[in-house]
Amino acid sequence: MSHRERFFKALELEEPDSVPITDLALDPPIVDAVLKRKISGTVLTMAGGSDSWENSLNYRLALVEACEKLDFDAVPALSDYSLTTRDYRPKYLDGKKYIDHWGRIMQTSIGAKTTYFIGGVVNTPEDLEFYEPPDPFHPDVVEMVDRIMKRVKNRDIAAIAQCHSGWHMAFQVRGGIDKISIDLYRNPYFVRKLMEKIAGACRGFAKLMAEAGIDALFVTDDYADSRGPLINPKLFREYELPNLREVVNIGKRYGIPVLKHSDGNLYPILEDIIDTGICALHPMEPGVMDLKYVKERYGSRICLIGNVDCKYVLTFGSEEDVRRDVRRCIESAAQGGGFILASSNSLHANVRVENIYVMVDEARRYGKYPLKSK
Repeated sequence: MSHRERFFKALELEEPDSVPITDLALDPPIVDAVLKRKISGTVLTMAGGSDSWENSLNYRLALVEACEKLDFDAVPALSDYSLTTRDYRPKYLDGKKYIDHWGRIMQTSIGAKTTYFIGGVVNTPEDLEFYEPPDPFHPDVVEMVDRIMKRVKNRDIAAIAQCHSGWHMAFQVRGGIDKISIDLYRNPYFVRKLMEKIAGACRGFAKLMAEAGIDALFVTDDYADSRGPLINPKLFREYELPNLREVVNIGKRYGIPVLKHSDGNLYPILEDIIDTGICALHPMEPGVMDLKYVKERYGSRICLIGNVDCKYVLTFGSEEDVRRDVRRCIESAAQGGGFILASSNSLHANVRVENIYVMVDEARRYGKYPLKSK
C-alpha cells in the first residue's frame, strides 16, 4: 500500500496495511538533522513563523524532503503562518521582539530555539479600523503555494496544509486570551468585528490551499488548556464554532478532509467540534485527555491522530521509552483502523532526532494490520 493510500484509508476509518505516520510540524533544527545539512531556516521559522519569503519557501521544500526520508505518510507542506510576500520582513521592536505579518508581537528565545507570542497590535477598536490581515491571494503568496505543491505533486506522500479558522489568530492579534475574554463581555461588537476580519483571511488561505490541490486541511487553532476550554463553551459556540464550520465546508466543497488540532482538555466542547464535520482530531494531549476513551467514544465518527509524548518521551526518553509510548498509542486507538500516529503536539526543536526514527521504526513493526494482541 502506498503512503497516500495508507493515510487516506485511516481517514476513512478503515484499516490500512499499517498505522500511518505524520506530524503537525517539524522545526528547522529537526529538518536540518534529518537531511544532514543546514537549510535556510532561522529561529523565526519556529512555530511556522517566517523571516523572509525565500527562507519560508526553502524551509517548506526541505520539510517535504525530510518527511520522505523519515518514511512519513503525510507531510505538513503548507502553513498560513509562513505564507508571506517577497517584501515582508519582521518589524523589530528591539533585538528580540518583532511584529509578524499577522500583527502578532513575538519574541525569540535563542536558548530554547523557538519563538513565542507576547502581544498583538490591536489594542483598541480604533486600531482595528486600520488593521489588515495578510492577503491570501497576493501573487507572491500564490507563487509560494504553487512552488511547494509542484514539489509534492505526483509524489507518494500526502500533502497537508495547516490553516486556522479565526480564534487563535484573533486572540493573539488582540494581545492575549485575557484581553479578548474581557472584550467578550465588555465589548462583544469589537470581538465580532475582529473575528470577522481575521476569519475572512483564514478562509481565504484555506480556499487558496484547497484550490492548489492540497490533500487535507489541518485547522490548528487551540481551544483549550489543561483545565478546559479557553473561554466559556457558550461563547465558544457563538463566536468560534461557526468559523470552524466554514473551513470544514470549504473542505467539503473541494472534496478534501478537514483535520482538527487543539491542545488541552476539549471534553466540554468535543461534541460541538465533531459535529462540525471534521474528519480527524489531534492530539488528545497526554495527561489531559485519554486516547483510549476518545477512541471508544468517538472512534466510529472520526479518525484519531496522536499522541506520542513530545513533552517528555520524545525529548528526554530512552529508545525503550519511545517504543513503549508508541505501543501505548497503537493499543489505545489503532484497532479497527481510523488512527494515524503522530506526536502529542509537534516535532519541536528540542525533540531528539534519534527518537523520531525510533518512533517510526516501532510504528512500522508494531502497527502492522492485523494488529497483535496485547
